[in-house]
Amino acid sequence: MEGGALFNPGFLGGSFLWWVGQVADQSAWKENVKDSKHKGSGEIPGWGYRYKVRIIGLHDQGEATIPSDQLPWAQVMYPVTSGGGQGKSYQTPGIKQGNFVFGFFLDGQDQQIPVIMGVLGANPQVPKSTQTGVTEGQNFTSQSGGADKVADDDLVTERPSGVNPDGQPTGGDDPNNPPAEDIAPTKESPAAPHQKTAADERKDEVLKRKHPIWCTDPRQTSPMKGIQTLISELTKKIQKLQSGLQTYVSAISSGINVTNGLINQVNDIDALIKNFSCEIAKFLRAMIALVQDFVTDLFTKVLQPIFNISPPTIRIEILDKLVKGLELIECLFNKIGLSLCDSTEKSLKNSFARRAQGRPAPASVQPFLTDQYTNIPWFADVDGDDSRYNPTPLCYAEEIVGEILGENLNDIINTFDAAVLPIVKDVENSLNNVGAAGSAAAGKVGVRPRNQSSTGDGPLLPNIPDLPSLPSIPSLGGLGALGGGGFDIASALSFISALTSFFDCDLSLICSPNEYHTLQEGGNATPSEDEASNVEIAKTAQRTAEKPPNVTNDGLDNLSTEQLRGRLDPTVTGASNPAVFNAASQARQDARNSGASPEEVERRVLVATVRATKQPKPAPASSPIYDKPQ
Repeated sequence: MEGGALFNPGFLGGSFLWWVGQVADQSAWKENVKDSKHKGSGEIPGWGYRYKVRIIGLHDQGEATIPSDQLPWAQVMYPVTSGGGQGKSYQTPGIKQGNFVFGFFLDGQDQQIPVIMGVLGANPQVPKSTQTGVTEGQNFTSQSGGADKVADDDLVTERPSGVNPDGQPTGGDDPNNPPAEDIAPTKESPAAPHQKTAADERKDEVLKRKHPIWCTDPRQTSPMKGIQTLISELTKKIQKLQSGLQTYVSAISSGINVTNGLINQVNDIDALIKNFSCEIAKFLRAMIALVQDFVTDLFTKVLQPIFNISPPTIRIEILDKLVKGLELIECLFNKIGLSLCDSTEKSLKNSFARRAQGRPAPASVQPFLTDQYTNIPWFADVDGDDSRYNPTPLCYAEEIVGEILGENLNDIINTFDAAVLPIVKDVENSLNNVGAAGSAAAGKVGVRPRNQSSTGDGPLLPNIPDLPSLPSIPSLGGLGALGGGGFDIASALSFISALTSFFDCDLSLICSPNEYHTLQEGGNATPSEDEASNVEIAKTAQRTAEKPPNVTNDGLDNLSTEQLRGRLDPTVTGASNPAVFNAASQARQDARNSGASPEEVERRVLVATVRATKQPKPAPASSPIYDKPQ
């Protein structure tokens, strides 16, 4: 038969024809194999992995004569290490559009059954076009295989640059520039395995991120260390997002899409602050627990002498009220703990807003900022200069903890009074009923400061301990009964209960000596020297608690003098609206009394003026309306 008319020697290798070609646009062959789960083989549209290949010298470069979907199907020759599928021994080919492949014709001179034997690797130095012949590009040129999406481990950290037809720069390190036309920001080469990519940048960030180490024993590690670490990481992440609007490398490592167009907005700031706020709240809960322990201990110390002098007939009732008092304190601190996430988020945003004016965003990125950036300091460098002042994480931590304590301080005081004073009153009334001794005794603990009997002959109960005064009417200056009992915020934050274990055999806690750890280096080995000051936290808490209830969060306090002048309403005068004149006068007096500089005095007056201008004008005086008789 070898000499017959139907014999084709090409199938036996008698006319072995080599060829080199380029894999066509994937739209011409991708549907040959289903890319999702299916039941039977009848649902497979094609016969195995096959590709449309445009062969150099056989097919025209353009699409006009032979469109890509009309090219012959090319089979794939697998290596012996792959197998052919039998016995579950197989590999899938990694061929992509744009690959230059070589092979032979299985049918020899007929040249209709090409077989792909191998792939020619691409060079990293040659730019790869994002266009093919199907999408108005040119065939037989270097093309990108990432038609659907670009993987992080292929996205380079140096974006290709160029100039568009209008002379405007494209690509480059500025992520706000549009991408260089038709050039993929990818390496796509086997010859560049160690070239840095976006995956390397993100991996480096994950490995170096600091994770605070939790310790339930505050004697070994202060919860403030964890708060400092988290605030440090938060500012770094915000800085990364901000830098992503200035540099391409920061953009790709922060997860911003930079491959298909302009960076118009960054919307992750609010979510970032919310997530970190709840992480910080875990450590804040430990600090609130210290204050709770201190208040509970103080509650016991204040009421123990009173209970000792109480008549036996009311001690059961007093014990019941003692339990209810402890329950009041417990419920209050539980309520504070449940709201710590929201409180921390609010405090963080307020802290950032106070510093936003001192660290404004550079003018080059202003068009791309969302409203979320309005009250966020610009942590990133501006034109390579980072000489502007920015508080350390320690300062932020002290401020946030102090504000949260201050917001709840009045509630703690009132709750303590509600728990203590009824017991004091009951003991006083009971002792009065047995001969006025209660007045003197109760007076010793502050309900009625008096240490003499009604006859003036001296104390009736000289053995009563000399307790500090507990005023019956709470006041912020003396912290009510709580302050009279010796409450001090700084002492509360460093309070350690004397009862550390019930039995000698109880196991003691052993905490890590490290404040944080990273996946790359492990623990930080040596503790940092930045120690939070409980005194500074106490001062911040006191200032926050003493703020008048009508303080607003309208953002005016964060504006500069020039910005405030721009918001003045020239149609409103002191004569037409006396409230504006009164507010400005009061603000000037308060600012001068506080020792503020002339510039600060002017700014505070402007704040008060603008704020009062926004208030509705009071209604004109009318005839008085007298109460109707009951």
